[in-house]
Amino acid sequence: MKVRYRVVPKQNKKSSFYVNCHSQHVTIQAADSAFSTLLSLRERLSAWYKEKNISFDNIPTNTDTACCFAWKVDAETGEGLDTYYYGGGCGAGEWIEAAEAQREAEEAKNQAPRGKSFAGYDQQDEYDDVDEDDFAPFVEAVELGYFNNSPVVVARSNQTAAASSGSDTVASVSSTPKASKGFVPKSTIKSTGKGSEGDSKYPRRAPKDMPTDEGMILGPKIEGVTSKIMGTLDTPSVIFEGVFVGLDKRDTKTGKSIVNGSIVDDTNSIKFIKFTNSPEEGDALLKQLKGLQRVRVQGSVSFDDRFDKDYILSIRSIEAMETTSVERTENRPDSRVELHLHTKMSDKDALVSVKDLFKTVKKWGHPAVAITDHGVVQAFPEAQALGKELGVKVIYGVEGYLIDDEIVARDEEPVVDKKKKKEKDKRYHIILLAKNMVGLRNLYKMISISHLEHYKVRPRLPRSVIEEHREGIIIGSACEAGELMQSIVRGATKEELLEVASFYDYLEIQPHTNNMFLVRKGLMPDEQALIDMNKTVIELGEALNKPVCATCDVHYLTPEEKIYREIMLTACGYPDADEQPDLHLRTTDEMLASFPYLSEEKAYEVVVTNTRAINDSIEDIKPVPDGTYSPKIEGADEAFTEMCYRNAKAIYGDPLPRVVQERLDYELDCIISNGYGVLYYIAHKLVKKSLDDGYLVGSRGSVGSSFAATMSEITEVNPLPPHYVCPNCKYSEFFEKGEYAGGFDLPRKDCPECGHPLQTNGHDIPFAIFLGFEGDKVPDIDLNFSGDYQAKAHKYTEELFGRDNVFKAGTIGTIADKTAFGYVKKYAEIRDIQARSGFFEHLAKGFTNVKNTTGQHPGGIMVCPRDMDVHHFTPIQHPANKKESGVLTTHFDYHSIEGRMTKLDILGHDDPTIIRMLEDLTGIDAKTIPFDDPKTLSLFSSTEGIGLTPEQLQGDQVASLAVPECGTKFVRGMLEDSRPQTFSDLVRISGFSHGTNVWLDNAQDLIKNGTCKLNEAISTRDDVMNFLIHRGMDRKHSFFVMENVRKGKGIEKRNKQGQATTEFEAEMRENNIPEWFIESCKKISYLFPRAHAVAYVMMAFRIAWFKVYHPLAFYAAYFSIRAKAFDLRIMTGDLKTQMTEFNRIKALDRGASPKDKDLMSALEVSMEMYQRGYRFINVDIQHSEARRFSIKDGALLPPFLAIDSLGETVADAIVAEREERPFTSLKDLQRRCKVSNTIIDLMKELKCCGELPEDEQMSLFGA
Repeated sequence: MKVRYRVVPKQNKKSSFYVNCHSQHVTIQAADSAFSTLLSLRERLSAWYKEKNISFDNIPTNTDTACCFAWKVDAETGEGLDTYYYGGGCGAGEWIEAAEAQREAEEAKNQAPRGKSFAGYDQQDEYDDVDEDDFAPFVEAVELGYFNNSPVVVARSNQTAAASSGSDTVASVSSTPKASKGFVPKSTIKSTGKGSEGDSKYPRRAPKDMPTDEGMILGPKIEGVTSKIMGTLDTPSVIFEGVFVGLDKRDTKTGKSIVNGSIVDDTNSIKFIKFTNSPEEGDALLKQLKGLQRVRVQGSVSFDDRFDKDYILSIRSIEAMETTSVERTENRPDSRVELHLHTKMSDKDALVSVKDLFKTVKKWGHPAVAITDHGVVQAFPEAQALGKELGVKVIYGVEGYLIDDEIVARDEEPVVDKKKKKEKDKRYHIILLAKNMVGLRNLYKMISISHLEHYKVRPRLPRSVIEEHREGIIIGSACEAGELMQSIVRGATKEELLEVASFYDYLEIQPHTNNMFLVRKGLMPDEQALIDMNKTVIELGEALNKPVCATCDVHYLTPEEKIYREIMLTACGYPDADEQPDLHLRTTDEMLASFPYLSEEKAYEVVVTNTRAINDSIEDIKPVPDGTYSPKIEGADEAFTEMCYRNAKAIYGDPLPRVVQERLDYELDCIISNGYGVLYYIAHKLVKKSLDDGYLVGSRGSVGSSFAATMSEITEVNPLPPHYVCPNCKYSEFFEKGEYAGGFDLPRKDCPECGHPLQTNGHDIPFAIFLGFEGDKVPDIDLNFSGDYQAKAHKYTEELFGRDNVFKAGTIGTIADKTAFGYVKKYAEIRDIQARSGFFEHLAKGFTNVKNTTGQHPGGIMVCPRDMDVHHFTPIQHPANKKESGVLTTHFDYHSIEGRMTKLDILGHDDPTIIRMLEDLTGIDAKTIPFDDPKTLSLFSSTEGIGLTPEQLQGDQVASLAVPECGTKFVRGMLEDSRPQTFSDLVRISGFSHGTNVWLDNAQDLIKNGTCKLNEAISTRDDVMNFLIHRGMDRKHSFFVMENVRKGKGIEKRNKQGQATTEFEAEMRENNIPEWFIESCKKISYLFPRAHAVAYVMMAFRIAWFKVYHPLAFYAAYFSIRAKAFDLRIMTGDLKTQMTEFNRIKALDRGASPKDKDLMSALEVSMEMYQRGYRFINVDIQHSEARRFSIKDGALLPPFLAIDSLGETVADAIVAEREERPFTSLKDLQRRCKVSNTIIDLMKELKCCGELPEDEQMSLFGA
């Protein structure tokens, strides 16, 4: 065959090409990036046709040209030549018309039509279906449209584009066609310009991306041979099978979207991209891909020499596949029970997910399963919840570390001989199963004792402790590391073995292959010896009439997961990690087959009969009790109620206004009837103690939604509707229909009754935000204490409830993604495995939620009622098992017992600390600052409040730098976009900045394009509920919509299948809720509570007020408490010096270190301070404080901590010693304060030491 069309290159410009199709000339102008794409295409086509022995005229070979049309040939025969154009000699409409005519003719006659001319064909030539879809094998997408009313075909590969018009018109197109002025997609036009008749008559075919076969997620059905990723280079069409990792999406400036990530098989990974026509399509595809377990994909692979410098897969088709794991099933009524199993809570040793375990056990029909983690019981709460949900009986136990009491007695004795020390520290594994609730309590007590009193590398249990707490406990002999097996290994006599075995309630054997390492280490002669070990245990069981149970010692669920433990053990330094035994969960048949050396009857006895008997003897147990157990304070409900009404009447008068009376009555009824009065009363006492000691307390979360919390002085936030109230005669006026967003926005006016200036308050926050629509949700009262006062607040809780009833809220740290990735990289390096990062990332996911350490919540306190033992709820331990911390935490992660035990959130925060420092420096009570001060408000919309211009502030158009909530670059940009004018506007800004998908691509666009105003856009969860209620929607339905939206679940309630079970969206439209509001709700992923935002902004506004009226105090507080970096040399220099350093770091961009970034932020504030006429002076040995900046002679005096590397201990010592008596010399300073030579030299270099001589002798001679 011969192709009759020639490509005639235009040699003088690389980015332009002529296509000669029987004297029809079309010019394609493409971006340079498109040029390289076309070159690559030409080379691939050329190689392909040469391989198929197909000849054609004048295929261009020099690098200045590229093919502008392509062919498709039958891969087997080379027959069936089709011609595919990037350009042609006719209009787009005629092109499609001809193609459709051919399609109809082929369907009717099963042969190609003749006698019609189009696209430069002779009448005698055959022609084929020429459609934009037919470009798909070679380019990412093709679109037909019009450029200045001339038909255009646009072909794109990745982010590049080329365009050809159907006449001699030059169509100049940038990186994507829609970015070109004048380009209109054909799909949006029914009849326009040349070829329009064909366009309207023959609609476009569905794009190739639309799946046409069952199982297809995207594109046409995949047919062909699957390739391995490893070694795959440039290829126009390839098929891979594997899993997706690192899925992400980014939107382009042209309205498109790119879904990207990596696909991983068992050899390697490769990055992929997939273009979609809109961000919405991208979101939908991303969500769909994240739900796939395994896929098959088809696309083209090419080298990206611009960005990734690696091969990239451009996906055309995606097919959902079944998992490759061989499904192990069990279908027998007499299945076994596993009594020895480790979950992810076994510190860096096991990988079993409790949820996956229970699903498997349920599917296999096992009557129960035991959980026996190494030394801990931290999987119990999750097991309890999932066991109930999935209908699985859980046996709660632990694999402890048994030691003899004589070891405990000798723990303090010095041992020089290493061999004796090893013998002395010998510990054995032991299985302890809780038989009933008594046993569970005893188990918890043993866990506490092992962690608090006998922790040494592992939480050890002396034999006497086990004996003392044996009631309700079933004791098993454990694995090869158990006392019984170890006795067999060391060759104990039968009498000795009988004595050892008599301590246990049942004896344990495992598949002998579990213990092959004993042979490798030379501890046992051969495999037969391992079999004999098991037989010996069986003989001991028979002699003592004790059941022998076969267990797996499960560390991962399926055989395929073995690789993850191998990687983890390698990272932990085990040299034989790749020789570990098979420790997956076995079916009953697999377990029976593991003991071929036993008779059928005996194997059944140890595998099935005895394990089921153990299970039958164990009761159903609840590791964590149901219900809430609050501490008791006599008369708390009455005192709390009386206090609320007393304070309300002091503010609003007696009788109370209707709004106040109804809100307080309702709240108190909900709080008291549900038993929460004592929680409010406790919070009140904690806050009062802090206020009495001179520290304000900020509230967090939604506690400010409760008016009772306001009246009990727990929070400053007033959730009533905006209102006036007279402090003199108690006149009040409420605005209940949404006239104002907040009370601080009300204009100032005098009381119409007595003429006294009215006070304003109220932020219109529903109580349902805090305690739910029915008022029965457990209150979560979070309080922000000064960081300086937090320890005192914690100590006060011990005074209230007793030291033995107060514990820090425990946390469980798991292996971080970065650490897991490091494990895999180390494993690959040791074994010389070469692969891309996506392959390692996939393996790293195998360590998700594997326990790594324990810790404590920064401010969480768990309170146990005085009349209960903490072991009703949890064991206790030291955080990270560090006894020296002196801290006791809950053994369980606090989330799992929150709601059973009372949790107090006594958190440390900078704002109250800054307020206290500002009050100390100025003598001004921060509570007297008005929240409508015009000059302070101006900071958030201009720079006038501090008397500077934007040019003096590096272009910033607002002056909120260093103000909490509003000081970051991101939030300053929000302020510039929105120009807030009121306090409520600032609350909205706080909501925007703390929410997810609330500002960007949502409220920001709505405000910019004038769709809504700042005070209408959704910023907090309360905005949704209030807006819907004010528009007439049912209150309960409004609450449910808010709950869904704030959690990122859209508008409707949905069942587990994702089907909507409500019609709230229709109800919203019936109540004339604007479409922009509905669409905004759908985009939101998380909404901040308004009460939290109000509390934060109240603190921030007070601090901003000091910035305006007491700038030196403001900057002193900022650099003392918030600044993370300070360079004494630079910041005591002039403004030019600081600007030079600022620009240096700025130029580093992403290459800047964290330390540089912190310094850059501090420099911004320092430069602003210098522009306002203030400066830093040098550290002064006679006057500087240890840790805080002070004001001296109209400037800021840095503390000793500002000296790099000096440290808090030395800084405190200098001040303490200076107060005792003056320093006489540098030697005196160094000796008394233990200052290093390096620091002394630095202090001399920085000229911080004033006139101090080197030593007293020099002083004497100088005198």
